Amino acid sequence: MRCKHLLAPVALCGALGVCLPAQAEEPARPVTVELNKLETAGGDCRVTWVLNNASSHDYDRLKLDIVAFDANGVVAKRLGAEMGPLPAEATRVKLFDLAGLTCQGISRLLLNGVLTCETGADAGADACATVPGTASRAAVPFIQ
Repeated sequence: MRCKHLLAPVALCGALGVCLPAQAEEPARPVTVELNKLETAGGDCRVTWVLNNASSHDYDRLKLDIVAFDANGVVAKRLGAEMGPLPAEATRVKLFDLAGLTCQGISRLLLNGVLTCETGADAGADACATVPGTASRAAVPFIQ
């Protein structure tokens, strides 16, 4: 009757209210930026981004601070990438060339922050308060 031995601590925990609290859910991020693909374009590395705006308002401008690191973890390039305009409830694809970098030489990309954020008149004051979420389908991580 092993079941009884397992249920007793669970019941006691509930009765005393000493169980660990449930972990707080991560706040929803209305905009996500996905590193979709890296490909060689001449002597440069072309980066393909997929942006998804799940919110109900437009982003007229959304300029992100993106940093590329080389194989040794040293900053190789910093880019101010204009991702807007990004309409409400829409997905968009943006391409940027990292001049002078080979794709094989990039170990990771970092979303270092938001440089510019301007929303349509329908957005609330906090529309630009949340940093976009990140994801990567490429072999290279895209982190915050």
